Amino acid sequence: MLRILFYLMAKLPEGARRHVVRALMDTVWDVLAEEEVEGRDNIPDEPCLFIANHLSNADGFTLDRAFRPRKVIFLAGVKLQGTTMTRLASEVMDTIAIKPNSADIEAMRRAVETLKGGDSVLIFPEGARSRTGELLQAKKGVSLIAKRAGVPVVPVALRGTEKLMPINDQDMGGERLYRARVLVRFGKPFRVEDLEAEAAGAQDARQGLVDAMMRRVAELLPPEYRGVYADAPLQAAPGPRSQRRGLEPEQPSAPAP
Repeated sequence: MLRILFYLMAKLPEGARRHVVRALMDTVWDVLAEEEVEGRDNIPDEPCLFIANHLSNADGFTLDRAFRPRKVIFLAGVKLQGTTMTRLASEVMDTIAIKPNSADIEAMRRAVETLKGGDSVLIFPEGARSRTGELLQAKKGVSLIAKRAGVPVVPVALRGTEKLMPINDQDMGGERLYRARVLVRFGKPFRVEDLEAEAAGAQDARQGLVDAMMRRVAELLPPEYRGVYADAPLQAAPGPRSQRRGLEPEQPSAPAP
């Protein structure tokens, strides 16, 4: 049913289309996503580069809701333009298109200019959604954006979106939404220069730096989500026991109509 609705909404003028799609998505998220946001007070008032793990096509809109009323520009893969549903869903957010698994210099340049211009940017450093829920090794271009922009970096951890909208590799435009508990956790900001000692000695200096950045995301996640960063030394204290309990993602129930 959602696919038919998105097809009909694609016929609307751009301004009306964005308003209607956003309202529909908010309604669906209100019904299906039991959302919890932690650490919002860690976000500085100045422009920031947010880095997050990537589990689902539901990640962008889930984060958009967590950021409100703050404006954040998302780096989004160009393949989201490939289906009507994902194209319209990505239109409700401000985005910079980026080519996955490539050194997209133009997208990185625009991200740096956006940050220097006073807006915040979010990027998924893994470059793709994790099919296992575990962190993949991040792409090293993210460290270049962070160094050139010179803004604070805020790690963000997502849990539960892989249950809210599971990946369908056979039909991305046909991915369905399910009831799920979703957690967004913001960590403490840092500067890339603060990580130079930790990254020293890596064979690839840029990869060493982005790995140090991603360890800040890993420490916000439970062990089963840390993947390649599972052995990273944890520095951040876990959230209060009352916040951690009962927020494990639920298995999908009945799909949304």
